[in-house]
Amino acid sequence: MKISVIIPTFNEERTIHKTLKNLLASHKPDEVIVVDGGSKDQTVSLASEWTTVIQTSKGRAHQMNVGVGQAKGEILLFLHADTILPPGGLESIRQKISEGWHAGRFRMKFDDRRWLLRFYESYTRFHFFSYGDQAFFVTREFFQKLEGFNEIVPFEDIDFYKRLRKITKPAIIQDAVTTSARRFCGVGCLRQKFINLFLVGLYYMGWNVLKHREKLYPDVR
Repeated sequence: MKISVIIPTFNEERTIHKTLKNLLASHKPDEVIVVDGGSKDQTVSLASEWTTVIQTSKGRAHQMNVGVGQAKGEILLFLHADTILPPGGLESIRQKISEGWHAGRFRMKFDDRRWLLRFYESYTRFHFFSYGDQAFFVTREFFQKLEGFNEIVPFEDIDFYKRLRKITKPAIIQDAVTTSARRFCGVGCLRQKFINLFLVGLYYMGWNVLKHREKLYPDVR
């Protein structure tokens, strides 16, 4: 089965070259689509050296939905621009799908090895702590059943995984993707974790957290 890798970007000139180089040189995916949300830096030109770039309006959920509309693979992998797959990552996805799984994600580790971040990594073995930087994958059939990512919720990844678990049990691949710790390093490890838990907790209780997210969750590039 063919895997389409969809990467949403916005001002990712510091990370996109490394991510695409690793992906295309080490994993050789069937298709890679970068969907840019209006970057003001060199993201588009750098990504265009490696693969197809689609330009659209900003919004990670919208960008990923647009990417799926252009993708040809039977399996869809959503990869953040600052996240690196482990060796054999695509083969692991194909293996899970061949075993009868319809969706899943990887465990995660940070590119900074301070002890507190290593502790946070340990949570990713549980389904409850499932976020987009853990590289979600899903068959096209089940993506269509979910009608894609919800473009009007504050946490499209949490919403998607929550809805996904209602129709199938996702697999968790034990090999970890490596993602950037820039937000935790920039804001502070404890402070960022508190912000995450505070916002997600309010979200699960049904609160509208959009205005809080805008204040507490600035872009860190």
